[in-house]
Parts: sequence; structure tokens; C-alpha cells
Amino acid sequence: MEHITISQIKILDAVAKNKNFSKAAEYLGISQPAVSLQLRELQKRYGVLIFYRKGREVRLSDLGQELLSTGRKILGLLSEMDACLKGSRDLMSGNIHIGLSCHYFVKGLLASFMARYPEIHVKATIGHSSSLVEEVLACRMDIAEITALRPDPRLHHLKYSEQEIFLFVSKDHPWAFRKQIHIKKLHNEKMVALHTKSMTRQVFDEKLSPFGIRPDIALELDSWETMKDSVIAGIGFGIALEDEFGPDDRMVKIALKGADFKAFQYIVCLPEYQDLKLISAFLDVAHNESIKNRLFKQSQNEEGN
Repeated sequence: MEHITISQIKILDAVAKNKNFSKAAEYLGISQPAVSLQLRELQKRYGVLIFYRKGREVRLSDLGQELLSTGRKILGLLSEMDACLKGSRDLMSGNIHIGLSCHYFVKGLLASFMARYPEIHVKATIGHSSSLVEEVLACRMDIAEITALRPDPRLHHLKYSEQEIFLFVSKDHPWAFRKQIHIKKLHNEKMVALHTKSMTRQVFDEKLSPFGIRPDIALELDSWETMKDSVIAGIGFGIALEDEFGPDDRMVKIALKGADFKAFQYIVCLPEYQDLKLISAFLDVAHNESIKNRLFKQSQNEEGN
């Protein structure tokens, strides 16, 4: 079944404004016969009177006026939709849902993005890297920051940072005076660990496995802050990525020797999302922040040497 078209609604509006087919055609940038033909075709299809002529002037019937009122509401809604699309295109409006596995790593990134695009509403969800990947794959999340050993081939990725896993203990622990410790010392040593969904924990376990080294998990927790407090209380050693350590004189950070304990932070999204305006803008900010952070870390290392 045929319906009245947007083109016919626009013609009806133009005729009402100009009261003349020729002027309405000029207003719309189309031919005069196209204007009269469209309205006549509409009258014929429904067997009703929408307009009538009075001399050279064209006027709408009562039914035509009623259609015009509804039609202008439709045109108004279309204009709103167009403005919404243009706003999103120009990043003057829109929403982005971001997943964060290590929010302390990307606070500067989020601040930079929000400062550059203040009209964009940002929703952030904190979760485990593996669950965030599934959320992105299921299209329930636009983009995510995750920890991993290697990129997920199902996702477009940007390497945001490279991190070493460090061991940390309370200042009263027997190892507190050490700058580094060999992984052999970890076997059967009491450890306070994050749950097995933690990607840092998974990387740590994977690196120790070939050597048959198994720490004694004295306490397993689901929160970095609780784990830190438990380590400070002397329950056992803990592990964390290097940038997770803030100034805290109650604990000591110790480098691990005997294996490569590198992990990586990736910003990931679906491959088909990477060219969307909003996602592309976020990846661009992330790329710039990554360079800035890397240069800052290099300058700190040079000063330390």
C-alpha cells in the first residue's frame, strides 16, 4: 500500500507558504509541473480535495490544512533527527560506553577526551579484561581498556602501554630490603592474590608455570585495594602492574628476576567500529596520550639513571 511521501509533505508545506505552484517550485528547487503533479496524484489516490485554485492563487482545503499541521510536525521531527546526526558527526553530541580494567591507568586519557569533546556523554564500567572483551564483542560496550599478553584477533586494538609485573610486600616483610627477587623464591611462599579472572594474575601464573613454581595462595580477593591492605597487614606478598603503585611508605615494590613479566594495556573495539567518528576520536586521543606517557616514563628513567 502506498503512503504519502516526505517529498509530498514538503511540497504541501511549500505551496501553503507560497500560495502558488511556480513560487513553491522555485522555493524547493524543482520544476513547477513536479509540484502540481505530486499534489494532484495525492488527491487522485485518496479521492479527496487537498487544494483548490482561486485565480492564480493556490489554497489548501480544510483537509489540506489538517494534513499540513501533521506534516509540519513530521518535518520538525526529521529536522531534529538531522540535527542529532550532524551533532554526532561533528562530535557535538553523542554517547560512548567505555569498559575499564585498570581505571587508574587511563584517568588522564579520559580527562583529555572529555576536555576535547565536552558535549559527549561518557559512561564508564569497571570490570575484568576477559568480561570486557565479551561485552565489546556482544556490542554492549563501544570500546574498552584491557590488560593482556597479546592482542585478541577478533578485535581492533591500540597498544596503550607496556607494563612490568612487580611484587610488593609490607615494609616489615623479610624481603622488604630487596630491590629484586628471583622467581624461585616464590615457590610455596604465602601470597595474597586477586581472583583468577584477573588478567595480571593470569599473566603471572602463566609465566611461573613452565618453572613449576607455585606460590601458596593464603588469601584470594576481588579488589586491588583490599589486596593491598592485606599485603600491608603482613598476610603475604602481592603482585601488581608497575603503574598501579602510588606513593605508600607502608609497602615496598620489588622487581622480579628469572622470567619476562611484561603485560600490555590495549584499547579495543570491534573492527567495524574503528572508523566511526566517535570511536576514531577516542582512539586518536588514546594514541596521543600513549605517546605522552611513554615519553614521560622515558624521561623519569633517564633522570633515575
